[in-house]
Amino acid sequence: MQRNVQAFIDDVTAEKLSVTTLDGKYETLTKQVQPWLTNFLKDVAADQLAQATLTTTHEPAVSFWLETSVINLPLANLTEIGKVTDADETMPIRLYMIAESEALPSGLRIDELGTADDVLADQDGAAKLLTTWLDSQIERLNQITEADA
Repeated sequence: MQRNVQAFIDDVTAEKLSVTTLDGKYETLTKQVQPWLTNFLKDVAADQLAQATLTTTHEPAVSFWLETSVINLPLANLTEIGKVTDADETMPIRLYMIAESEALPSGLRIDELGTADDVLADQDGAAKLLTTWLDSQIERLNQITEADA
């Protein structure tokens, strides 16, 4: 799965992306990985740009989401994506795991799950990687929250 960078930017700007949300309990978020990833990958397999959010109630607030992109910047930073890429270039679509919380040192954590093609070819491996990543983000947030208490 590849996209011309300008076409990618135009599609995101025109909101031509599939957006899904799944609710989960903070204490058991890793049990939500499979439906979260499955919903997201249905859109990716259909060659759609996608964003899937896993929502939870937590203090401090935290958001987790999966996104398709051409580089490791959230879709919310579309202007920056346009500044650091060549609009005429065709790039592979990559899938990213994102955590955002004011509790995180930089406020945002973004890691690559893999290229769309690789993740679709090894969905079990992607689920394991996503579970490990989510566990580490939760552990990190818990440590920060406990240290602040």
